[in-house]
Amino acid sequence: KVVIRNQKTRWGSCSSKGNINLNWRLVMAPLEIIDYVIVHELCHLKIMNHSKDFWNLVESILPSYAESKKWLKVNESRLR
Repeated sequence: KVVIRNQKTRWGSCSSKGNINLNWRLVMAPLEIIDYVIVHELCHLKIMNHSKDFWNLVESILPSYAESKKWLKVNESRLR
């Protein structure tokens, strides 16, 4: 299940039941940032932590994920 929410501190989340929540403010971000958040949460369906294996999986799908992650950190206040 995918739900769009007004999350105050997260861009997305994935529950142990496989439910994915996305912050509605992502619509203001560039498409590659939205892609990164969605890929990040989808990878949690396979690996429910932020281990090296998790980040390797994200990188196998989005080789430039680190740039998107950095962009989001630098620009998040503009989206809030």
